[in-house]
Formats: sequence, C-alpha cells, structure tokens
Amino acid sequence: MKTRVDRTGWLVVAAAFGLVLPSCAFRVKVREEWNDRSRKPIELTEASRVWETVRGGESPDKAGLAAYNKAVRRTVVQIGDNWATSKEELAALHTSEGEVYLRVCSVNVDAVESLEEIVPADFLKIRRGFRSESAVEGLGASLLVKQVRTEADPMIPATGLWYPVTAVLNLDQPAKPVLALLDPTKRGKLHFAGREFPLSANYTAALARDLNDRQFQFERISGLLSFEKFADRIGLYRATAFDPAKRPCLFVHGVKSSPTTWNETINRLYGVEAVRERYEFWHFGYPTGASIPYMASRLRESIREMVEFRRSQGAPDAPITLIGHSMGGLLAKGVTVSSGEAEWNQLFTVPLDELPMSEQGREILRKMIYFEPVEEVERVIFCATPHRGSKLAENPAARLLVDLIDLPSYLTQLSTGILNYGTDALTPLGMEFTRDRITSIEQLSPKARITSEFLNKPLNPEVSYHSIIGNQSPSRVPLEKSSDGVVVYSSSHLDGVDSELVIPGSDHGVHRNDAGIAEIIRILLLP
Repeated sequence: MKTRVDRTGWLVVAAAFGLVLPSCAFRVKVREEWNDRSRKPIELTEASRVWETVRGGESPDKAGLAAYNKAVRRTVVQIGDNWATSKEELAALHTSEGEVYLRVCSVNVDAVESLEEIVPADFLKIRRGFRSESAVEGLGASLLVKQVRTEADPMIPATGLWYPVTAVLNLDQPAKPVLALLDPTKRGKLHFAGREFPLSANYTAALARDLNDRQFQFERISGLLSFEKFADRIGLYRATAFDPAKRPCLFVHGVKSSPTTWNETINRLYGVEAVRERYEFWHFGYPTGASIPYMASRLRESIREMVEFRRSQGAPDAPITLIGHSMGGLLAKGVTVSSGEAEWNQLFTVPLDELPMSEQGREILRKMIYFEPVEEVERVIFCATPHRGSKLAENPAARLLVDLIDLPSYLTQLSTGILNYGTDALTPLGMEFTRDRITSIEQLSPKARITSEFLNKPLNPEVSYHSIIGNQSPSRVPLEKSSDGVVVYSSSHLDGVDSELVIPGSDHGVHRNDAGIAEIIRILLLP
C-alpha cells in the first residue's frame, strides 16, 4: 500500500533525498561596486597618445594601456551619469581637454536599442559560483550589457540577458571621440598596421551577472516538486548574444537541478577562443519531476522554435550540438530518434483517434509517441547519463519524494481519462506509461520498463554521440561494476558512441570537473 507523505513534512524528505542525490545546481552571487568609479576628468591627452601608438601598429607599454583603458571606462561611466542626471547632455564628456561631445557606434553589437543596462566589468565582484576566471587583457574597457526580451526576440529570459561587450575609444580626432562597441566573442582582436591587438574581455563577469539574475528561473527542489510553478518558463533561452554565423550549442540539465549547473562549464568554454567564436550557447530549462517522454517532447518543440527564430533573424541552418547531464542526456537522446506506430502498439491496443479525449490531450499524446529526429541535431554529448536507470531512484527517500511531486494537471487528467476508458485499451507497458502519477524519478529506476523498453532506442547513425563517465570506485573494482556514486558504468555506457571517456576519481558532476570540461572542449572543436 502506498503511503502519501503529508506536505508539511516535505522538507525532511527533500533533505533526505538531497543526501542521496547531490544537487548539481550551484548558486551564483555577485555585487556591483559603483562606488569605485572616479568623477575626475577623463585624461584624453595620454589616451590619445596610446591610441596613436596602437594605430601605428606598435604595442603600448603597460602603464599607457592601463591609462587608455581607464579613459574608456570613465567615458562609459560619465555617459551613465549623464543619463541619470541630464539626458539632454548625454554625449557631453568632462575631459582634461575641456568639454567634448562623444559619438557612440556599434561595430558588431546587435539590437543596441534593446540594451537596458551597461556595467563596467571592473565594477562587478563575484562572491560565489566560479572556480576560475575566463578573461582577456587587452585594448578597451570590458563591459557587461543587459539585453531585454522583446517581441522580436522572445528567446531571452524574462530577467534579461547579460553578455560581454568591449568599448574602444577612437581618438583619431580627440576633439570628436567615438565610442565603438564590439562583441569580443565575434571579433576578439583589432588589426592596425599589420598587427593584432586583443580586446579586453571578462567573460566570467558577464556569465556571473547573467546567472545571478536567472538562477531562480528554475530552482532545484521547487523545480522538482512544483511543475505548475515553472510551467510557463519551460524552453530554450540564450546564454550568449545572438550570432547568425555561429552554431547553437544547447545545455540540458538533469533531475533536481537547473541551468546554473553549467556555470563553470560555460565559463571554461568562454575561455577558449575557438569555441566562443564558433558556438552560440543556449540553456534548456524545465521542472524536472514530469515524465521523461513528456519533457523530451517539450525539448523537441523548443529546438524547432529556436530553429525558426534563427531563420527569422536571417541565420542559415546550422548543425546543433546538445550536451546533457544525467537525465538531461536522456532528453537529448530523445530528440535524435524516431517513434511511431510500433511504439504506439507497445502501449495501446486501439488507435489514437479512438481514445476519448480532448484535442489538446490527443496532441500531447501524439507529440510524446509520434515523432521524428530533429534533423539539425548533429552531435550529442552525454555526461553521466543513466541510459538504463539509477538504483538511487529506488532509495526509500526517493520513493517518498515521488508522492510530493505535483505533475502537470493536464497530464494527470489525460491519464485519468485513458484509464477510465478501460484497461483493455492498454498493454502492460501502457499501464505503466499512463498511470496517474508517473514521474521522472520513477522512470529513472532500472526496473522501469518504460525506460528500458520505450526510451532505449537504437542510436541515430546520422548523429555523432559521445559519452563522458565518472568513476568514483576504487581501482580494484572492475570498470563494468564501477559507479560515479549515482549512476553505474553499465548504465552510463552505450555501445556505438563515437567516443567514451571514463574519468577516474570523478563523481556524478563529471560535466563540471577539469577533465570532463576538457573533453567537452575537445569534442566541440571536432570538425
């Protein structure tokens, strides 16, 4: 007999489950320190000398470069002060040469009109969330800019999107300076007189500022237990500025997690010039308690929306890479395979059109069972993915937690309607598929037939697959019996993948450790 836990005690159960399945989402904390800004006049004389040196193809000395970059940063701050106090004099600068008027231009920063905030990267202090810094010392002032969601660009979180921009002060005519804005992920260097000059950029600061705002978009425990609270936030959201020339790289988190699990991973990817210039990063966020086939259908739908959005913005179709951690790997695999009549017959004994249900319910069921691979997906990277389930899903704390998960109301109603129609319409596997409370945790059990028989399909030969697997077991334990503490090797291993890397000493968070990130980088740089 199943015992339902009183919701007043959910914290106790959740805490117990947390001991069983460590969280893979990490809080980020930052602080802006605008008190560091200087109100002194901008030193244009020294900045102009340095600019002349650079334009001539010579490298400035360290002190000169610092003076130039400080002048650029103070220019940005003065514009901000002007905006706050006297918009009529927005372009008026107080400099060592008197008052001059500035012109601002965008070199390759798109949608400048939708930028809401600009913060010098120097003013941001990262308190928590990152082990390393991905930054480039160079010419100009590293900035963080916030782009807001618009009707024309709905694939930005409600909190907005922060990304790095570099400001360079063109002083060809010191009395008429021009502040040029550049996206360092698109163009990381300036060329003068046959020489390359790297642009200043602090990628970690931009990522930290962004995640500081969006980390509550999907929460760990709440996102597992309360589907309806997060239902309107499900989808793909950019983590970087839009660039039609780049390839989309999508990150899919696992159960009891959120997009912040990828903070250190993306931070390190930002630090590799060839990666940041090739890829546009996206997060798929979702409440993690709902059934795996349903969330896989939402991921497929979100990818198609992303493809259509990019096309509408003039981007050519580009190959897509998916990187899935834990259960996120199962969702990623689900968009690369097909399902149809044979799978339906595994579950039901009558055609879909004969089941009495609303058109909305019929469409949901159709998307879960009848689908084709998303043809744009070229590569999938599995990180600690439980292809054959995890025994931790059978832990008593996990089983108690299952009863606390609020599932999508329309799925519950759909299941109830099918069951009321009569069990004769269902196969034994269909009974498991449609019973009124089927959660992701139950489907992650190695004993769940829906996982072993319905989700495990042959790999798509048109897609390149790669596995990264942790191994916490002592060296004396055979590989076949090893585990990352959550998933055993026999579950995370897949025959037929293009590469497999087992990382000794790694726990379930293999996507966040140095060796795992290095392997992700290697795969992303493949032709």
